[in-house]
Amino acid sequence: MYYKRPARKSVTSYFLPFLVIGLIFSGVVFGWRSLDNVFIDNKKSTFNEKVFLSIESGSAKAMTVGKSEWQNAPDKIYLYRGEKLKTGSDGRVTLTLFDQSIMRLNTESEVEFSTLKKKNDTYNIDVEVKKGGSWSKVERITNPDSTFSLTTDLLTIDTRGAVFALTHPGTVYVVEGNIQVGIKYDDDVIKTYTVGVGQQLVADKNAISSIKRGDDVDVIFALSDTFKKTNWYRWNIKKDGAISAFEESDFKDDVEVTEADGEETETAVNEEDTEDEIANIGRLVYVTKPASNFETNKSSLTVEGKFDEEKIKAVYVDGKKASDLGDGKWKITSLKLTVEGDNDFKIEAEDLDGIRKKIETLTIIYDKTVPDAPVIDEPVADEGETSVSIEDIEQIIKGTVSKDTQAVIVNDYRLGKYVPGSEEFTYFAKTEYGNLETGENEYKIYAEDKAGNQSEPAILILDLDQKVIDEAGVETENESTTEESADDSESLPAASSSGGVKITAPNGGESFTTSETEFEIEGTVPEGTASVSVNNYKLSLFKSGDAGFKYRAFVSIGNLKIGEKNAYKVKAFDADDKMIGEGSITIDVESGSSAAPVITIPSDSGSYTTSLDTIVIGGTVGKWVTRMYVNDKEIKDYIPGSEKFRSSVTLSAGDNRFVVSAEKAGEQVGKAEITVKFQQ
Repeated sequence: MYYKRPARKSVTSYFLPFLVIGLIFSGVVFGWRSLDNVFIDNKKSTFNEKVFLSIESGSAKAMTVGKSEWQNAPDKIYLYRGEKLKTGSDGRVTLTLFDQSIMRLNTESEVEFSTLKKKNDTYNIDVEVKKGGSWSKVERITNPDSTFSLTTDLLTIDTRGAVFALTHPGTVYVVEGNIQVGIKYDDDVIKTYTVGVGQQLVADKNAISSIKRGDDVDVIFALSDTFKKTNWYRWNIKKDGAISAFEESDFKDDVEVTEADGEETETAVNEEDTEDEIANIGRLVYVTKPASNFETNKSSLTVEGKFDEEKIKAVYVDGKKASDLGDGKWKITSLKLTVEGDNDFKIEAEDLDGIRKKIETLTIIYDKTVPDAPVIDEPVADEGETSVSIEDIEQIIKGTVSKDTQAVIVNDYRLGKYVPGSEEFTYFAKTEYGNLETGENEYKIYAEDKAGNQSEPAILILDLDQKVIDEAGVETENESTTEESADDSESLPAASSSGGVKITAPNGGESFTTSETEFEIEGTVPEGTASVSVNNYKLSLFKSGDAGFKYRAFVSIGNLKIGEKNAYKVKAFDADDKMIGEGSITIDVESGSSAAPVITIPSDSGSYTTSLDTIVIGGTVGKWVTRMYVNDKEIKDYIPGSEKFRSSVTLSAGDNRFVVSAEKAGEQVGKAEITVKFQQ
């Protein structure tokens, strides 16, 4: 029988199955990593969008994207968008962001990197501080499209260059530069403050509720000396490698100011042992009202503040115990101002062991000296006359005041456009405003200083003949205008263009009034333009030889102001830095708006019939309205700037009349009515 010998296998035949398995495994791994990069960890695909972690002391934990548990964070690693970091009770860390900004976290702090984005030369960074304390050092941001923001439950913080500290959720200390702080209510910003170097902002839920109602609430104060003595402050100043922007005496290495036998002495500090004690004094007790160096003409005043009830037992002002109002608030009344000038009040805190420590000195300036009376420069009565006869339906009143003037008042109306410290003022008397009528019109003009002292009045009498009004053909009464518009509603400056510089957008380059808060200013420049500036800011994206330019004016980045006439001057320069052309445009973000309320809910017809005993009345209102009322009862949850209102009302059988009214700066700006018939 013939036997066929099996063919001999080649070496390749032995290894081919293993090669196939290896390729399949590699494909699976590669595919998974590709899916991971695309769908799970796409944020890491951009090399620069990351944060470098350096653990200075103690421990830290991180929660990376896709993970639901905190894990110990090793030193010298990168963190990415969407990831979280927190420090332990002994931990302090330094975070270096991709734009070279520095952020440090104190012990028991937590942050989440909400936005880390880079495109070309534009950076956008938003870090949510969930608890604890942070220190941020942000270099000057020149690109108008770049942003750096921190957020908490109560605040939004934006800056274009500053050094500042944040204590969660509502206290900010500015060491260098300035920041814009937005006060939040239900995640909406209801008011924005600019906080500058040497100031601190303190906000809590009660203060925010008052702000939402339109109340005048003091939230900005001088930077606390106590904060500058804390270990956290001194440690960060050391890390920044510079003495603070304040006096060098504020920074004494390893020295703490204490009090013994009524006198201040200096003793060595053990950082680990004293930080809690300093925190008790510095962070947990402070004055909320009035601010240090507050000026008043009253001989007595009330001081209010807050403290941590778990660590502080009592607060004393000049040896007198303050009243405990509950909820961590204290108050002391009838403090006497005994001398004109500086009056110093010593603030002390008593801890749970009964040990009393000096916090700081509150200085109040008692001023009873009235400023000089204003001087009217235009118009001026003829010699021997007491009044000025005018032959027009409008008259500009101009004059001067002393430099210590804080406000100018004309017939009980405070000039809205007067800038404190300015030595000139302007007031507009117009027939259409209702502040210039037939016959003699008397204007009493006062200067008021910071302490509230009012000068003797300067008196001007304008005599207007009825014939002038008749010839002009104007109505002498206009209920839709107020004296405020007399001061604030001059026409906008016309746009300008010269040397080949032309603004083409927005509004075709013409000045205009709007309620919008974001614009791109665009235009063309002449041949040979090497650089372009807008309001002295050099456009970094403009290249020599470009024919056009673009500049963003946004409320969110601070170069467009709500309620103001924003002027923008565009200048073109040649290679020798010589200006060859310029143009201008003014964008008025409703500086004179007082839009009255309009009822749209439950009907816009002025009447409505229902079988329900409780309904909602709502509608729209001007952006700058500060308070809203229904039948003289304030709408508590109205948010200024929201441009809408809602209020629940209870009905009685038959017709129910409701009057909705709006206030702007304490003056009623309009009202609307609706009659609701309740049929049972």
